[in-house]
Amino acid sequence: MPEESLYFGIFGTKAYWYGVCAAIGALCAVLTLRFVGKKRGLGPDAALLFGVTALPLGLVCSRILFCLLDANFRVLFSWKAAVSVWGGGQSMMGALLGAGLAGVICAKMTQTRALPFMDALAPALLVFVMCARVGEGFTDFLGRSRNLTINWLDGTFLVTSDGYGSVNLNTYLFEAACALVLAAVACIGLDREKREGDVFLTALLLFGCTQVLWESLRFDSHMRWSFISIQQVLSACMFAAPLFIFAARRGKRAVIAAAVICAVVVGGAVGIEFLIDRSDVNNLLLYVFYVLLLAVPAVFGLIWKKGRPAA
Repeated sequence: MPEESLYFGIFGTKAYWYGVCAAIGALCAVLTLRFVGKKRGLGPDAALLFGVTALPLGLVCSRILFCLLDANFRVLFSWKAAVSVWGGGQSMMGALLGAGLAGVICAKMTQTRALPFMDALAPALLVFVMCARVGEGFTDFLGRSRNLTINWLDGTFLVTSDGYGSVNLNTYLFEAACALVLAAVACIGLDREKREGDVFLTALLLFGCTQVLWESLRFDSHMRWSFISIQQVLSACMFAAPLFIFAARRGKRAVIAAAVICAVVVGGAVGIEFLIDRSDVNNLLLYVFYVLLLAVPAVFGLIWKKGRPAA
């Protein structure tokens, strides 16, 4: 993309469209929290306090995670580079971690129970993710896949062609759509879920499972260990935590089953990633198996969530 299409001039400086989309996402997250917070008894000032707290925490955590976990950055580490946030190098998982910490802090400051606050926060964070992913369309490489030979998609808005027979899937569009759907599911859950915390845990479970797949499709050049994306590992932790919490409601056997499921899914995911990166096996077929594999923890988590605790 021509560099001029990535930003616009304002007050004598450059305003990048990606940053604008991220800022809009942050604003929409605060407004969403304000709107849905009424269903969880949040006070009128909770959303504003969250916005003020989450912005710095999200930025700091996203940068810290990148600096700690990006192999190339650690080799070339310098304090000057670490604080140069305008130069790129952020982690979406770090930003969500910072926002989650802000939610816990704001719940404490507003004397609100943490679980209802986190329930209301779930759709708000997913709205932010949606806007941020849309913004990746205004960057050179973020949110694109590795080169794929899928000529039947060439010329559509779903891919970016290099003009030499290969195309890059616009993964950011699928991630944005997925985040929007999950936000809607979370909003519906606010009306239906009776147990406090289940909306947030369900969103964490489903977002973690789907994000492992999207991170596999993404081919960003940072935060990778060989053929494994570090953000994939963090996404796996996201779905594993609620899976074990839901399993604990059913008793020890379910917890053991959850451990087996996580081991099988992680091992299978590593194997599929290896085949995608190092073999000539049809990628479409591999991703079909990937979807089926990641559906296992999602389905069992939802089943265990609804079940009664074992005697």
